[in-house]
Amino acid sequence: MNDQRKRSAEEIEADIARARLELTSTVDELSDRLDPRAQLDAARSAATAKAQTFAGDVKKGEPKAVAIVGGALAFIGLMIVGAARRGR
Repeated sequence: MNDQRKRSAEEIEADIARARLELTSTVDELSDRLDPRAQLDAARSAATAKAQTFAGDVKKGEPKAVAIVGGALAFIGLMIVGAARRGR
């Protein structure tokens, strides 16, 4: 836009229309990114994918996955035993 020639009204209108389309596109993209429902859907999809990967690792017998499941079960067992002892 640094050229020294005079622009016609049509050129100026075309530039304004192009800028308006770019701005509309940017606003739409920001709206999509900031939409709570879209963020929730993205988080849900990511969590589902991670859970499916983890379940597959457990089924394959991956040591880290099996250790996590074992630790969680041990923790739950200890919580049940502790609750039962307090209930006496």
